[in-house]
Amino acid sequence: MARPLNIKYTPVEHSKAEWANKKGIMARYEGLAKGTLDKMLMEMRDEKKFREYVVNPTYKTVFINLSGFHEFLVWRQTSY
Repeated sequence: MARPLNIKYTPVEHSKAEWANKKGIMARYEGLAKGTLDKMLMEMRDEKKFREYVVNPTYKTVFINLSGFHEFLVWRQTSY
């Protein structure tokens, strides 16, 4: 069984953003390391249910849907 991640969610007050880059995700989920996020994004791309929540318009640019990422975290927690 996987250890639970020690991550604190920090909401962005009055934010209407639906998408964020890696830096934005890490700001919202305090304690989430870049390497861990990279692995999670690869996992999201591999899982048909979550593939649409990660968009790469260019090689170095990635946008992650905030509600889709949260849904992935809940799914991942119950899957392990």
